[in-house]
Amino acid sequence: MASIFLVVLLAISLIHFLRIQRDIERRIAAQRDTPRDQLVPRHYKSFTEVEKTLWETVQQQKRSTVLEDVRFKRREPEFQIVQEYVRRVREDFRRGHRIYGQVIIHSPELKIFAELEWHRIKIEFAYYRWCAVTWLRFRTVGISIKELRQLTEIVATLAFRVRSMLNTFESSGNVKFVDSILRQS
Repeated sequence: MASIFLVVLLAISLIHFLRIQRDIERRIAAQRDTPRDQLVPRHYKSFTEVEKTLWETVQQQKRSTVLEDVRFKRREPEFQIVQEYVRRVREDFRRGHRIYGQVIIHSPELKIFAELEWHRIKIEFAYYRWCAVTWLRFRTVGISIKELRQLTEIVATLAFRVRSMLNTFESSGNVKFVDSILRQS
């Protein structure tokens, strides 16, 4: 009985692994013709535009005089704006996290590797903590600009680290290496 269970578990794991590999291959194939500036995290930069749009909507509805106090709930029209922004920020994080991982793998020294991995873990932990808060607020009392700002700052920190590492590689003459990292992650 146990051996049948292990065989089924192994088969499920294999199928899951093959799906992940196929998704990675599709993503890499889709990124071949994508401009380089679109391969790095970029959606988090639209936070001010989203904030402005939400503020204009709140002012039109005369709900509050302070945007920080407003919670956007599921039934409100501006919730779609918030939800779309959070989806794009999550995409930014995934992309930045993959690039950061590729850079860490290629680090020349163990000390640098450990330091970069520690920074990555700290950013990842903060991101997932705020993702959990965001998820909970989406489903309960509604999300505020404060929570969106926190999530944006974490992704912006990751994006800054990724861009600074890539710029360092490029300035040292490793443009092809940077391009391969961007296309393969």
